[in-house]
Amino acid sequence: MKNILFVCTGNTCRSPMAEGLFNLEAEKAGLPARAISCGMAVYSGDPPTQQAVDAAKKYGADISGHRAIMVSDALLGLSDRVFCMTGEHAQRLKARFPEYAHKVFLLGMQDIDDPFGQGQDRYDETAAQIYGAVKDRVAQMGGEV
Repeated sequence: MKNILFVCTGNTCRSPMAEGLFNLEAEKAGLPARAISCGMAVYSGDPPTQQAVDAAKKYGADISGHRAIMVSDALLGLSDRVFCMTGEHAQRLKARFPEYAHKVFLLGMQDIDDPFGQGQDRYDETAAQIYGAVKDRVAQMGGEV
């Protein structure tokens, strides 16, 4: 079983959506992998935003039970791959935890911008971007199993 970690800033929007969408797609693909998510500037225990919950639900993922957690050495150590929402997240992780730099990647082909504080349409656009990137990652990982 591969352990996947998604990282964003507050762990209430992008990374919980990625976690939920990845787990759904991995299960559909029969991929032996499970994802969790965390953030780099977290109020531990915060729930996902309602807009993120609603956006993920459109793809069949229920992230309503998620609670924000801070990135840690332990989480990175347990993860086989770490996918960040932005290049800045990846750079900061690699600088702070250089021993795990080989595991850290950008989720998509470009940064996935933070929708926090914006309307549902922006969250839906972000979820679509994450969904496309997650599907690509699941397909890549499926070829490695």
